[in-house]
Amino acid sequence: MRAPTRFAPPRHRCSRRHWLTHVGAWSLATAGGLPASARAAPYPITAAAMRDAQVAEMGVYYRYTEFGRRAQQEGYRGIAYLFVAFAAAELVHAGNFGRIQARLNVEVAPVPRPEVKAGSTRDNLMVAADGEIRSVDEYYPKLLERVRPEGHADAMAAINFAWATEQRHRDKIRQVQRWSPTFFEQVAKAIDKKTGQYHVCQLCGCTLHLVPADACPVCKEPPRHYRHIEPPA
Repeated sequence: MRAPTRFAPPRHRCSRRHWLTHVGAWSLATAGGLPASARAAPYPITAAAMRDAQVAEMGVYYRYTEFGRRAQQEGYRGIAYLFVAFAAAELVHAGNFGRIQARLNVEVAPVPRPEVKAGSTRDNLMVAADGEIRSVDEYYPKLLERVRPEGHADAMAAINFAWATEQRHRDKIRQVQRWSPTFFEQVAKAIDKKTGQYHVCQLCGCTLHLVPADACPVCKEPPRHYRHIEPPA
């Protein structure tokens, strides 16, 4: 099947039943329920890509968690809360990629915690902004192209969910990139002033200030799947 000439956020609906099935498969895998003799995944490229994506997302989760601690220590409460919320979204993405592996009957090995070196909050914010833009412009499009030949619908949906959630914040991230190097304190104060509450969809990772009234704008599932993210104490 020929790949389309441009990428677009997902348009299809991933049913709650499918994701609950994935949760069950994940539980079996992590509990050792899958037999050692389980057949090899019929989607070897997809399985490897999902593992790589899971490791990458967990790395970002740990990085943002540490960045949030540093921001809290330095008194930037709004930025700390932003990192905590984004870390929660990355954890959802990592979980989705792990569940795809379980569905493919491959071992879902624990992801080692990487060593994270946090700089100043100003530097950490720039690192995060640069990483988010690279994810939108490069990482997810390449990941999608990597798995597309095998046509695994759930894997492509998981990638599109992660990609779409980060696309929604692209304009704000560009503003952070533009103004933080010179006007960091003003940016930090603006984030502190405008920060409300964060809510993260546990199916796709979409991060919003308000729970949508009808359905998640990314995965189109009911808003009951959103979880309020507590600000750091």
